[in-house]
Amino acid sequence: MPVMNINLFSITLRYGIDCMVVLPENLKKGEKLKCLWLYHGGSGDHTAWLYHTPLVELAEEKHFAAVLPNVHESCFVNMNIGDAFGTFVGKELPSVIWNMFACISGERQDNYIAGFSNGGYGCLHTALSYPQKFAGVGAFSAGDKADSDFSSPAKQKSRLLLFGEGDLHENDYGLTHLAGKLLTENVDKPRIFHACGGKDPWLMQNHILRDYFTAHPGFDYTYDEIPELGHEWKFWNEELKRFLDFLHLSLIHISEPTRRSYI
Repeated sequence: MPVMNINLFSITLRYGIDCMVVLPENLKKGEKLKCLWLYHGGSGDHTAWLYHTPLVELAEEKHFAAVLPNVHESCFVNMNIGDAFGTFVGKELPSVIWNMFACISGERQDNYIAGFSNGGYGCLHTALSYPQKFAGVGAFSAGDKADSDFSSPAKQKSRLLLFGEGDLHENDYGLTHLAGKLLTENVDKPRIFHACGGKDPWLMQNHILRDYFTAHPGFDYTYDEIPELGHEWKFWNEELKRFLDFLHLSLIHISEPTRRSYI
């Protein structure tokens, strides 16, 4: 089964950056795969999903592609002081991948994003910023950064680098702000699957986000909580599987597979 680490030069970032691409073993000629874009947490990188989940087995069993970008500690946004990772993951990288891999569908209805922790916030930020590109989002342990506590000196520095000094509820770093803008626009909105462990230390922030979306029926929103689990891979493993079920990415049997070039 192909698992590739790709180093590509980003026009947006102006330097080379890594991402992983996972493909199922056998494809029909001319087939277009559904694609799951997976975002890592704040302390990890693009390999985290490979090391901690059966992603390779799931991609083979359910027959989809996966792309895992590395954005360091950027939260997948255009940093206030730093690089434009939000533009990279939402605009440039999909275009590069869809052009590089003929077997990966570039259609909106075939592309989904998921992530955990900072990547959970990040995947919601990307989906709400680029609703024309992604049909569904799975946000695990994903509160809105607008509701985070930045009171410590270290967190204040991080906030300045990432988001600046403005009220995040009133700018495009805030998830509810982005969602509110979408509600006023005549565009297809991504389906949202949001989950948090009952023992997660940031459960309150997730509940705030849950309460916003449940109060705004303009979104197709589902919330899931596992009371006995926290901010941990056991939880994210389970929710990845539940998200795939939510998307109806079930087992597909392919008759007479034809091996072909992936690129």
